[in-house]
Amino acid sequence: MPHGSHEPIGQKRLTNIAVVRHKAHGKRFEIACYKNKVLNWRDGIEKDLEEVIQTDTVFENVSKGVWAKDKDLVKVFGTDNKEECCKIILKCGELQVSDREREVQMENMFRDVVQLVGERIIHAQTGRKHTPAAVENALKSVGFSLQPDQTAKKQSLKAIELLCKELSDSFARAQMRLRIVCAEKLVEDVKTFVVDESKATIEEQRADGSSCVLTFMCDPRHYRDLDKLVTVKYASEEISLQIVEAAVIAEVNAAEVLAGAGGMHGLTVVASAGQCAQCPAAPEGGGYSAAKAPVAVAAPGRSGPRCSACAASFDDAAEYRVHCKSAWHNFNLKRKVKSLPPVTEEDYQEVALDVKEGFLGVDN
Repeated sequence: MPHGSHEPIGQKRLTNIAVVRHKAHGKRFEIACYKNKVLNWRDGIEKDLEEVIQTDTVFENVSKGVWAKDKDLVKVFGTDNKEECCKIILKCGELQVSDREREVQMENMFRDVVQLVGERIIHAQTGRKHTPAAVENALKSVGFSLQPDQTAKKQSLKAIELLCKELSDSFARAQMRLRIVCAEKLVEDVKTFVVDESKATIEEQRADGSSCVLTFMCDPRHYRDLDKLVTVKYASEEISLQIVEAAVIAEVNAAEVLAGAGGMHGLTVVASAGQCAQCPAAPEGGGYSAAKAPVAVAAPGRSGPRCSACAASFDDAAEYRVHCKSAWHNFNLKRKVKSLPPVTEEDYQEVALDVKEGFLGVDN
């Protein structure tokens, strides 16, 4: 060892760590953890404590290497067992991360919340699924804020409740489709509970040998009551509760959309391989060719400026300038970029609400 060098022996340096800090009874306790493992522990993904903490030592200050006193551990946590204290700190403590790490963490959590909300919520009027962009914009508009110490699933439930309350015209909680299989002697009692208590809609009731099958839709908040009915009240009976669909989403039938919109060809994909009487013949192999879709026809008798994006003509320049600022023109511009045919103003008005809500886009 070179003269004048006094490198300590047995010193354990804690590098690349995440510090979890917990304050109670006027004392501060810290533990050194591996990055990205604390959230996995809180979400129940990681079960092995040794994979989360770098050492089971409880500190008063990790950066200075000051250990917490055993008497303080007993006073605050009721035990001086280091592992038990670490578990409490992991659960209740605050994760100390940099501003950039916290920003990335919040962005990822918000993305998870948007995904979970989108899977459980529908449009109140159409019953169809919202796009992630529509959910994200709605959450921002109602002032939803994330809590970093709560799981994404728990916060998604709060987000759904907030959206259904503040934007009830556009957002509603999707119902669940459940099935109960029970003996015939129980079917009337079960049916009464399902209809009266759970406010469910019976979709199907059929006999299956000596058993009876009830399929119904209900609000998710009644699931716990139904589960208790099966597991507690009729625990000794042959009865089971099955989840058919966690969220019932209305399916979009392309043919129905076309019929309801008065022939909005070019906006939706025709699911059937058959030929439409108003469209060109389908290409070989079935399907529908967007390149051959009918385009908007310019209004007759107008010799003024013409919009190439919308295939429409106007009387004068002033009318044309107003048109260029319209939502219809912007919609057709986006379709033109994707080499899709334009739609007429009448057809656009039919689907304006769907476009606004995000159900129909330029690539539909």
